[in-house]
Amino acid sequence: MKLAKILAVTLFLSVFCISLSSRAEDKPFPIAVISGQDVLLKSDQGMQIAKDLDAKFGDRKKQLAKDEQDLLQLKKDADASNASVSKTKAFIAKRDKFVADSQKFQIELRQAEVAAFKPVLDKINSLLKDYAKEKGLKGIQERTGYVFVDPSIDITDEMIKRMNQK
Repeated sequence: MKLAKILAVTLFLSVFCISLSSRAEDKPFPIAVISGQDVLLKSDQGMQIAKDLDAKFGDRKKQLAKDEQDLLQLKKDADASNASVSKTKAFIAKRDKFVADSQKFQIELRQAEVAAFKPVLDKINSLLKDYAKEKGLKGIQERTGYVFVDPSIDITDEMIKRMNQK
């Protein structure tokens, strides 16, 4: 009798679980994925902003790269077995200036990027909300969090097209 009850409960739970899983397959949770970075940088507006920022900051970036190479050469000279104390001090002073200049540049560049891309990000968010409503989506996830994504749910290219239309 006890065995019959256990079998009956097990059978009921099995049928219930199968029923739930088939319902989940019938009505998948409507989501999409997107590469926000691709939409931002491959849309016409995003590419123009990146070009403008490069024009504004490119020379400083090249100068910092040159300064870094000069600094590496100074380090080699300072590390030489017969290097004088003055060469070592010169290296340390230039290194400290380079670090300060690099940090200042990174801060200024980041602030300029945030300010320049904010209207584009706002537009992307608005388009995503409209798209989700239009397609009945319950969520849109950044694609980078997945190991595999079925291409049918990737809306990156569609969002780039919509960005370029408006």
